[in-house]
Amino acid sequence: MNVPTCRIFRAAGALCLFAASWSMVLGDAGSVPEEWKLPAEWVQLKAGKGRELAAGQCVVCHSVDYVTTQPPLGRAAWTATVEKMRAKYGAPLPTNSVAPLVDYLVSAYGKPDAPK
Repeated sequence: MNVPTCRIFRAAGALCLFAASWSMVLGDAGSVPEEWKLPAEWVQLKAGKGRELAAGQCVVCHSVDYVTTQPPLGRAAWTATVEKMRAKYGAPLPTNSVAPLVDYLVSAYGKPDAPK
């Protein structure tokens, strides 16, 4: 194969590579964005005073599963957990909502404190 023929094949190959690259880049340019629909939440918080507070505050950062699958915790452990969510993870829970939220979590998912 002579030099001019090699140059023609290289140029043709480069042109094909360029065209293929642009077709991949522009391939989705005119397509409609895909719509995603998340599945319905099938786990629900237990009924009780403070359920709405938990539903409005806890699920801002995580799913209900993170609440319902915890082992039964006492008041001190739930308080520490809620405070950790506020301090370490930046949960937007007002200070005056901590006690009512802990009350709900203890009553719905906790264990009674040991008698003194």
